[in-house]
Amino acid sequence: MKSNKWNLKPIWLMLIALPAWADNVQDLPNTTVSGKRLPISGSQLDSGSKATLDAATLQTTRAPSLGQTLERISGVHNSSFGANNGLPQIRSLTGSRVYISENGLGIADMAAMSGNMPTAVEPFLADKISVQKSSAAVLYGGNAVGGAVTVETGLIPNQLPEQPIGGKVEISGGYNTPHSELFRLDGTAGNVAWHIDGANSQISGYKIPSYNKMAACRDGTAIMGDHSLELSCQAFPQYEEFFNKAHFAYVDNRYLQKGKDFLDDWGLGLGDVYKEKKPNWFDNSMWIKNPLYDPNETEGYGKRLTELIQKSPDVKGKMPNSHAHRQSASAGISYIGERGYIGMGISRYRHVYGVPGYVATLSSAGDELRTAPVNIDTTQTRWQIDAQYHPATPWLDNIRAQFAYTNAQNKELLGEHLANSLNSHIRQARLEANIHPTDWWKGTLGLDWRNRSTNGQGKDRYLPNTRTQEYGLFALQKFSAGQWSGDIGARYGKVHQQAFLQDYTPSRGLTEGYIKQHNNKTFQLRSYQANLTWQPALFWQTGIRWTHSQRAPDVNELFASNRHHAILANEHGDPRLKPETAKTWEWHNQFNIGNSQINVNHYQTQFHDYLYLGSSGTTKDGHMPYKEWRQGDTKISGWEVDWQHQFDLASYGKLQTRVFADWVKNRAVSCGSDNPAHADFGKYVRCKNDGAYMPKLPTTRYGVGLTWQKNAWNIATSLTHYRPQKHLGRNVNPEPDLGGYTLWDLYASYTHHIAQSELEWFVDARNLSNTEARPHNSTLKYLTPLAGRSVRVGLKMSF
Repeated sequence: MKSNKWNLKPIWLMLIALPAWADNVQDLPNTTVSGKRLPISGSQLDSGSKATLDAATLQTTRAPSLGQTLERISGVHNSSFGANNGLPQIRSLTGSRVYISENGLGIADMAAMSGNMPTAVEPFLADKISVQKSSAAVLYGGNAVGGAVTVETGLIPNQLPEQPIGGKVEISGGYNTPHSELFRLDGTAGNVAWHIDGANSQISGYKIPSYNKMAACRDGTAIMGDHSLELSCQAFPQYEEFFNKAHFAYVDNRYLQKGKDFLDDWGLGLGDVYKEKKPNWFDNSMWIKNPLYDPNETEGYGKRLTELIQKSPDVKGKMPNSHAHRQSASAGISYIGERGYIGMGISRYRHVYGVPGYVATLSSAGDELRTAPVNIDTTQTRWQIDAQYHPATPWLDNIRAQFAYTNAQNKELLGEHLANSLNSHIRQARLEANIHPTDWWKGTLGLDWRNRSTNGQGKDRYLPNTRTQEYGLFALQKFSAGQWSGDIGARYGKVHQQAFLQDYTPSRGLTEGYIKQHNNKTFQLRSYQANLTWQPALFWQTGIRWTHSQRAPDVNELFASNRHHAILANEHGDPRLKPETAKTWEWHNQFNIGNSQINVNHYQTQFHDYLYLGSSGTTKDGHMPYKEWRQGDTKISGWEVDWQHQFDLASYGKLQTRVFADWVKNRAVSCGSDNPAHADFGKYVRCKNDGAYMPKLPTTRYGVGLTWQKNAWNIATSLTHYRPQKHLGRNVNPEPDLGGYTLWDLYASYTHHIAQSELEWFVDARNLSNTEARPHNSTLKYLTPLAGRSVRVGLKMSF
């Protein structure tokens, strides 16, 4: 597939010479700000289970997608959509329930609605990524009911760099991995600080250990009759009906005498005139022994497989249509004074890639494109303003204001032809006033606002044009006294969702009329949280956290009405849906004993009116399963355990060990009776068609990690085992068991100095055992496994 490329090679050549040039730059007088302290922020005060990946950790875990980068954190999985794309899935929740922000404001992308769309984040350029595994709805609204991910890139500097110019350049490539080039520059001139970065990454395709499709997809008898699995496998069995007369011991003599005329006269079939046993009727004299009877014939009638048609490729050793080309560039500038800063930045992101192994078997774009590979072309431009002021007032720590405008163009292509686009224009603003009245009291007061417009083109559009307007007022206060600390918070918000149907005709279905009648919806939301932490001993801290979080239905849950190839379903929203409410209790413990730290978390969430995409048990347009957005009470529970210990090996360096495990269940509160006449019909349909457990539920896993450091050497390795999923959901029929697997990764680096530059030579190897791994929570798990063994070698130069 062709794509427009930004020629960045001259930049790499120029940047190689920068360290030498920087040595000759005249040093400017240092600007010293006295009384400087880390500013208070809402995210800093928020309680709950958190994890942070700093720059050193990111060097060993970063990957093409945000989900892959964070998947080693306990409780966080990668909701994979192939090797080039994946969202973080926190405690089984993802998409519209996990808030993702970059440099303080939400990322305007459509990945939450359509998993094949990328999240416009470049993990290779991140300074730090923080994960809030508990609900953060008080600070960020309903889209954080399942947690929040914060990416910091330093786009808008908030402090003056230590040197007039500095940065890094990195080049890498290897076997079964993209070749990547990136750079970053940070500088200052007086009180003005600036930042520039760019990245380029490209791969023609990935190698895999075996066939791209799972074994059952190549077994026509295994998938015959399971329409959902047929579509997921993109394999369609062809069969013929047969009737074996020799299997039956008795036959109606009238049929032997008259043949087909007897069947036609009485409206009968062969099954009416051939029987395994002689019928016990009042007059059964017409039944005689079948002259064709053969006791060795075991099959009487049914369907016989004649051919298995693979609509999408099924090849060995290669992940079909897995090419990718990702590019990004950004620049920011700010003025930094004694009492704060103000700055602005612009970023540009483009990602062109193939959805691995997947073709659109049904499309309105034309018969000639129905087996064309699905490709994604995403472009995003984002402008951002950030300002913070530290007043002289003792009780007011700082006031921070942010604004961003984002224009994102997302195209779904069949080959190179447009099938569907889902574009967005988003304006958002956030204001925080952070207070510090006393030593024992800190707090945040704030408001945020967002206006999003979406529009689409193409014959396969599944959404009309929409507009979302929302705002929220929030407060979070934290108190501490001796061995006790706690926080309380509240938020009030309003969300308005509107669909424009002038150039869009909803697909026919149960909710077609409702979408036309109720295309203008408003929801009021309230969220609360409270946390109490106690430290009974120096080595032990324990606490309990309660949250009440509400989320309004998103536009796809309300107004979707067509084939949605990304989720392999004919998706239909329902504007009658209500906000969902999640009430969570979380118990957390931390033990610090010597050089060891142990974290144990247990959580339980009761969702009232949980929004889910439910199977109707029917298909539409031939093969596409017909699914509707519905609501039902749901319970989520789980455990997370993390143990880390550092060994001082004296002259042999330092060794850090890590052992972790996580487990989560997401299930319907009650399935009711097996008889729909004597039960809640909605519960009956949910459990019959979707199962007691959520389909694509992340599996239980446990792992171990080792990191050894000595002088210039750093070696890190991890081994993670994913157990087979025993809590299987349904897609009308039960989900197949894909089995468990173990992944082994290794990172090694050597660092040395040349003049004023630091050079790090590194090797990053993933899936060293070349295991065939099919994550149960991946949409494409039947079509492609994770990438096979990869080895990336590179050089990073910092100056």
